[in-house]
Amino acid sequence: MKTLVRVQEGQDLRLGLGFMTVQILVHPYKDSDSITVIGHISFQRNLSGKNGGDWYAMKFNVDTDSVDELQKMTSLLKKIKNNPDYNWNSQPEEIFKMIGAVEYKIFNHDFVPVSKEGENFYNVRTSTGELYSKIVAPDEKAARKTMKKRGWDNYELELNSIVKF
Repeated sequence: MKTLVRVQEGQDLRLGLGFMTVQILVHPYKDSDSITVIGHISFQRNLSGKNGGDWYAMKFNVDTDSVDELQKMTSLLKKIKNNPDYNWNSQPEEIFKMIGAVEYKIFNHDFVPVSKEGENFYNVRTSTGELYSKIVAPDEKAARKTMKKRGWDNYELELNSIVKF
């Protein structure tokens, strides 16, 4: 099972704590290009020491009004808690391995897989110039193939930028 995630880290030097939030992402419906955040896993750690301490205080937070998404978060929690490698001191990297984490980052206000860094970010526009969708592809040929597969033959393709985090 692959789990789409976005990892954010921060710290509060006043408290001497580091924080990690792992957003859990899903496509709201089959074949959807959009991504929704349904909840997150949070950790904290003490910042004392050379590299800071281990992460602890893992918590699950659900942010949805959908029963299906609530069930997805519950299933994820069970997958972690029932994993034989899980213990009270499991670190985020270990959790990521357990859930098959695929990391995403924000680029141009969209969630983009980290693995797509260096690829082209295209706008797909209607014949009237209205932004219809966006595509990340290694080149124009691959982007046009995606457009054809999705039935967007009559739309225009425009290079927006190169994905760089």
